Amino acid sequence: MSVPRWFWIFAIIALLWNLMGCMIFLSEVFAKEAMMESFTEEQKEWSRDIPFWIYVVFAISVVSGVMGSLALLVRRRLAVHCFAISFVAVVVQMGYTMLIAGGLKVMGPSGAVMPLLVITLSIVWLCLAKYSSNKCLL
Repeated sequence: MSVPRWFWIFAIIALLWNLMGCMIFLSEVFAKEAMMESFTEEQKEWSRDIPFWIYVVFAISVVSGVMGSLALLVRRRLAVHCFAISFVAVVVQMGYTMLIAGGLKVMGPSGAVMPLLVITLSIVWLCLAKYSSNKCLL
């Protein structure tokens, strides 16, 4: 079956997005203080108080996102499972940091933009993988 051009475009964008997520994860883990230079003291305190398990969930979300993207590119149904894991991890991570830990209060309304974009794109990647699987593209 011929694979439409849009599929390849979305798969490449998904891979680039998820690789960028890996870079952000590594920055937060290994260069957290440098990333917080522009933060207020309250924001720095909030960021330092994020528990270790959230970083584990963050790692799961980005690694499964990259794996899902690679699975799309090699046209494997594994993409659906990887993106489902990534989506759940994203919801847990963003839900905790923004709502439970008070990120929205500390970061302000503009602090909600990136979490909403991350959640939205994780849904898009999952739906793309499911659609592609149903259309026998995977």
